[in-house]
Amino acid sequence: MIKAVLVKELRKLVREKGTFVYLLVMPMMFMVLFHFLFAQGASKLKVNILDADGSQVSRQLVSVIDKIPGFQVTQLSGSVNNAEQQVANGKLDSVVIIPQGFGAKVAGHQPVQISIEAGPQASASTAPVASVLQQVAEKFADPNQPPQLVQVKVEQAGGQATPSFAAQIVPGYTVMFVFYIMINILRSMFKERDSGVLERVRTTPLTAVQYMLGMWLPQVIAAMVQITVLFAFGHWLLQLELYNYGMLFLLSLALSLCATALGMMLTMLVQSENQGMALIQILSLGGAALAGLWMPIDMLPAGMQKLAHVLPQYWAMQGYQALLFRTGNMQVLWDGIGILTAIALGAILVAAGRYNRFAKAESV
Repeated sequence: MIKAVLVKELRKLVREKGTFVYLLVMPMMFMVLFHFLFAQGASKLKVNILDADGSQVSRQLVSVIDKIPGFQVTQLSGSVNNAEQQVANGKLDSVVIIPQGFGAKVAGHQPVQISIEAGPQASASTAPVASVLQQVAEKFADPNQPPQLVQVKVEQAGGQATPSFAAQIVPGYTVMFVFYIMINILRSMFKERDSGVLERVRTTPLTAVQYMLGMWLPQVIAAMVQITVLFAFGHWLLQLELYNYGMLFLLSLALSLCATALGMMLTMLVQSENQGMALIQILSLGGAALAGLWMPIDMLPAGMQKLAHVLPQYWAMQGYQALLFRTGNMQVLWDGIGILTAIALGAILVAAGRYNRFAKAESV
């Protein structure tokens, strides 16, 4: 009988065309819009620069970066090793290192690489810095000699990432809109109750657990499809590079379980559909703002960064960025998967405990 409920919900999801608008079309529009806006100029970012070359060309490069609106440049002194150690210890979020011999290689039309050393946990704020820095650095090279003589690379915790605004935007808006799956759950459950379906279910051999699983699993499948489509969209249109599909699947599954389980729990706890819609907006939009889904979390105040640790959106975002930046930090990934799964388990248990009360309640 659980199969019948599951099939019924899947058919309902496919029939309701409006669902595709806010689960797929809206996030795609946000991705394209904000990718365009970010690409047109840098946000206010702190940029630590160590000029290990000290040549006229390198000093000129630092001067140009310092004049970019929204960039707050701090020039560091000391050795490259010392700067890298400060990043590793968490004293600095990141540092741009202009290598020794930079000026001579640029003058001699030889390839040279500027590195951005970021902290052990992937930092999305390095992508905007790297992208703008790449554009500025190219002006110091001969554009008629491919490949580009000056390359900018982000180096993080055992891996390298090609600078990309998409690494912030695609996972950020994917995570944000996955939580809108809760609207589906809320509407579906209230419709089932108000139409008398739940009362009829109570007279059948179908248990409450079976019925809830039948309602929950189709939403998990829908969330997985949503994530897959949005990442494919980001890869195709915004040139987002994807890695480690196995871990990407596990993290996405944990996120889907978490978002849908929270939707089930919230539905069982609220007194009315309108109340539930208000709480979903708060959780989705508020969580997106606090968890660094709209902008790199490094740009948020320190207090907000600490508060973000209690949000499931934060752990999903950190896990995705660890994958996209190829940091090699598996602990971040497993922490994210574990926390999201734990939240899902706790939420679905609460929902199961409240099911009978919800089913018996009168519509408001």
